[in-house]
Amino acid sequence: MDGTGVDELTRYRMRILAVVAISLFVALVARLWYLQVIMTEQAVAVAEQNVTREIRVPAPRGRILDVHGKVLVGNRITTMVTINRRELEQAELDDDRYRQMLTRIAIEVNRSGNELLKTTDIESALGDPAYGLYDDVPVAFDVGEDLLIFFGERAGEYPGVRVLDSTVRSYHYGNLASHLLGWVGPLNDTEFRNRRPPDGKEYALRDEIGKAGIELLFEDDLRGVAGRRVVEVDRLGRIVRERDDLFVAPVPGDEVVLTIDIDLQYLVETELERAIFAARARDPGHDEETGVNRPSFDAPGGAVVVLAPDSGDVLAMASFPSYDPNESIGGFRLAQWEELNDPANDLPMFNRAIQGEYAPGSTFKLFTAHAAWHEGVFGTGRVKPADEPWDDPGHYVLQSCSGTDAEAAEAGGCVFRNAKSKPNAQVDLQRSLTVSSDVYYYTIGESIYINPIHNETGIQDAAGDYGLGLSSGITLPFEQDGFLPTPTNREQRHLDNPTAFPYGDWYPGDNVNVAIGQGDVLVTPVQLANAFATFANGGTLLSPNVVSSVRTRDGDEVRDFGPRQVGFVDIDPEFHDIVLAGLSGVTSDEEGTAYWAFNSTATGGVYFPLEQVPIAGKTGTAEVRGKADTSLFVAFGPAELPTHAIAAVIEEAGFGSRVAAPLVARLMKAVFTDGIDEAPTAAVRYARSVALPLCVDWYEWITGEDSLGRLEGSDPTADPTSGPVLDADGRVRVRGEVVDCTKLLEDVAEVLDGLAALRGEG
Repeated sequence: MDGTGVDELTRYRMRILAVVAISLFVALVARLWYLQVIMTEQAVAVAEQNVTREIRVPAPRGRILDVHGKVLVGNRITTMVTINRRELEQAELDDDRYRQMLTRIAIEVNRSGNELLKTTDIESALGDPAYGLYDDVPVAFDVGEDLLIFFGERAGEYPGVRVLDSTVRSYHYGNLASHLLGWVGPLNDTEFRNRRPPDGKEYALRDEIGKAGIELLFEDDLRGVAGRRVVEVDRLGRIVRERDDLFVAPVPGDEVVLTIDIDLQYLVETELERAIFAARARDPGHDEETGVNRPSFDAPGGAVVVLAPDSGDVLAMASFPSYDPNESIGGFRLAQWEELNDPANDLPMFNRAIQGEYAPGSTFKLFTAHAAWHEGVFGTGRVKPADEPWDDPGHYVLQSCSGTDAEAAEAGGCVFRNAKSKPNAQVDLQRSLTVSSDVYYYTIGESIYINPIHNETGIQDAAGDYGLGLSSGITLPFEQDGFLPTPTNREQRHLDNPTAFPYGDWYPGDNVNVAIGQGDVLVTPVQLANAFATFANGGTLLSPNVVSSVRTRDGDEVRDFGPRQVGFVDIDPEFHDIVLAGLSGVTSDEEGTAYWAFNSTATGGVYFPLEQVPIAGKTGTAEVRGKADTSLFVAFGPAELPTHAIAAVIEEAGFGSRVAAPLVARLMKAVFTDGIDEAPTAAVRYARSVALPLCVDWYEWITGEDSLGRLEGSDPTADPTSGPVLDADGRVRVRGEVVDCTKLLEDVAEVLDGLAALRGEG
């Protein structure tokens, strides 16, 4: 091979070597690019995930407003002390220093004027597993802002301790309408497992959720959408900075607009409380026949419901005693919870308006009369025609006991009497309601059961048509059904539980008791108000509405609640006219059982302009074994075109004519003639209570006592930073509220005069 061939071979080999080298170089460069660019980006992404932490930001709940747009429940800023568990852990305090720090925190919080805080309370909060490692755990609410400076200047002594502002629920009117509004509290484990919130509104442990009332039933609407904070932490878990660019603001919940008028609500609650305390002050006396002292008027509680008969809207709903839902912020303490649910305290959290079940007494006679008319009972057997008057002797003897001597009949439970065995002359259907003749309805009750041509459960069926014995469907949780006893369900109760219900048979005497709303008949106040509202509007049975609408925070309507008809009662027009006249006579006829409540102030009643605004009503007095009677009164007005139906039930208070009727009369007068005062907020009520002693001193000063002469130099425009300030003109400034002493003392005098009238003292 010559030299030329060798050179070409060499060049060929070099080219191959160059290609291989270049290929290796390219592969190396590609590998380096992959490692340095692609893998670096992935590593950075992973690294960023490792050093960022999300912290959930709870959303404010939607507001609750009354029918006129007044804010009943909103949110307020509270100053609270929190402890970050991660920072506390990093401080590596020994047991003694840890205990000393918690003790000093409790001391400083208590000095700031907060409720008593103990070290065990702080330890319990820090041990709550619902909080994450990076969460600021609240240990005290509503503390003084001075603690912000105190702990801020001593960060080294109190690692992880911060004083922050947070949003919490605020019930602007305190305990007013508390049973209706409900309360909020921390989500518990059971609720966390069982609740199913809408998408985007998922729960986290320790979230504040509705526990009762509107807060519970409209939880999904009131609940907002949580936001988030993002923080960066180093490899040791310490927070480096907060990522403001990743912050997502929470979205507040929707607003719920009620049918309630808060001014009327305040009037109703005030009058109910006044009636109860007046009843407790009365002497029950003793039975003249037996000489035995009558049961005392303990009056542990009561309820009032005000409805609009044409729409079913609940205008006011009161239950006594009540509670302040503001105390639920952060959760009720165990001692508070036990106190609020203790029967010895008359169960303040029990909503008697929808949960209390009572014998309706003579208010039930409306439904017995309806059954008798529409079942053809009048004019058959012992029952006279509805328009035929006859003398009620004051007692009734069962037909099965006819021929039995009086003593044996009495001993055998065959004799049923009017209250105090009072006779009533010339009673027909209309007058039987006006004077509340029990004997008239005893006669109907037995006849409708023993006469085979009648429906033996006609009375119960009529009451059921008016909505008794069934849930009314009111937009509130935990409503009770009441109970209408029949031969069938009594037997079934006995078979299901012979111990609790030892008697399964039904007798004519049982039907006699049902006819006047006694025996096992039970109704709730809202059912009773709704049943009379149904008669008042001509027979349309509506489900009571507490909520008018739900809307967004911008005012856009989410949904509206109009009248909800659930049934219709066929009321014969002639029957309606007769019964309406009888119920109107209850208040206008001198022999009417509520006449004095509407025509006198002697027992706490009023002088009502019945000529301009006729009121139809029915008293009820339900016997309770071993206790004083339950006092009931139901009314609607104006009688022909009613706008308001009111039911009042007061436990262990005596005759319906003596307690419940005057209460309703006072409410009716305010609604139709006197007008209704504006309801004071919780802040105003607090200011008045604080100002009262100073106002009394001021009154003594201006009437001759010179004990307040120092007021001459006071500054009436001063805004006190601590404690109330009284000026010489009789104005007290308390936490930004100004109380006029003249008006306050006039209001107090009016209340005292009213109580005296209720007690029969003047």
